[in-house]
Amino acid sequence: MGSRPLLGLSAALLLASGCARAPSPLAPQFGGSIGMPHRGVLTAAAELPAEGEGYRWLRQDDRHHGLPRFVKAIERAAAVVARERPGAILGVGDLSARNGGQLLPHLSHRTGRDADLLLYLTTLDGAPVESPGFIRVGNDGLAWDEKGKRFLRFDVERTWLLVKTLVEDPDARIQWAFASRNVEALLLEWAHARGETGETLSRAMDVMLQPRPGGPHDDHLHIRTACSPAEIVAGCEHTGPVRPWIEALDRDAGHTASDWELADALFRPAGGELGPRAPSPRSGEPTAHLVPTSTANDEHADRR
Repeated sequence: MGSRPLLGLSAALLLASGCARAPSPLAPQFGGSIGMPHRGVLTAAAELPAEGEGYRWLRQDDRHHGLPRFVKAIERAAAVVARERPGAILGVGDLSARNGGQLLPHLSHRTGRDADLLLYLTTLDGAPVESPGFIRVGNDGLAWDEKGKRFLRFDVERTWLLVKTLVEDPDARIQWAFASRNVEALLLEWAHARGETGETLSRAMDVMLQPRPGGPHDDHLHIRTACSPAEIVAGCEHTGPVRPWIEALDRDAGHTASDWELADALFRPAGGELGPRAPSPRSGEPTAHLVPTSTANDEHADRR
C-alpha cells in the first residue's frame, strides 16, 4: 500500500474512532499532550517548580503543568536571561492543569503546550523589577503599575533574550509566541538595531503574532510548543504552520514518524509497543501534514 492511500485510511480511522476530536487519557496507546491546544487533555505532565533560577510563579496554584521537555525549556530560558543579564525575575503565569482540559479563563492551555510568560520590566531609571502581574505595555514602551502607582518601562533587552533563547532551543520547538503588535515591534526593532540578523531574527518574526480572538497580549508572551513526531504518534494533534527549522531538525535527526507508524498506533493493543515498521517510500518525510491544520486565529482561542 502506498503512502497516500495509507494516509487517507489513517485519517478516516481517526475521524471514525473520534480520536481526532475526543481524545481520552483512558486510551493507553495515547499519552502526553493529547489533542489540540484548545481541545484535549494532558497525561504524564511535569510541573514547573514554583521557583527556579531566574523565574517565579506569579500565583501559587495548580496551573503550571506541561510537556516535560517544554517545562525544561522554560527553565533553561529563564536561567540564560538570569546569567547573562542578572537581577531580573521572570514571572510565569498559567501553563496547564495537572491533567489538562479546560483552564478558565483560557480557551487554550489544555494540553501542556502553552505557557504565559510575563514581560520583563524595569524602573524608569533602568533597574530591573519583578513584574507585579499582567502590566500592559504601550507603544512607547511604558507600563502603568496600578498597584505601585508608578510607571515602569518594558525591559526589551531581557525579553528579547528570552525570545531568542526559546526560538534557538531545539527542544522548545516554539511554534508561536503570541504578543501584541507593539510588543513585537519593540522587540524586533531592538534586536535589529543591535545587529541581530539571520536565522534567529527570522524565526522570531515568524512566531510572534497578535492573535484574534483573544486579548491584545500587550502584557505577556503566550508561547506554544509544536508537537514532536513521537508526540504526534502518541496523540498530539498539530495545528497551524509547520516551522521550517523544526521540520529540518526532525528530518536531519531521522525523527519523523512515517505513515506506517501512525497507522500502527491506531491498531496497537492497549499498552502494546509499536510493531515492526513496513518500509515506506516516504518514511523520511515530515508528518505534520498528517493532522488537521487551522489558522493561528482559530487555534489560539485564549481570552487573556
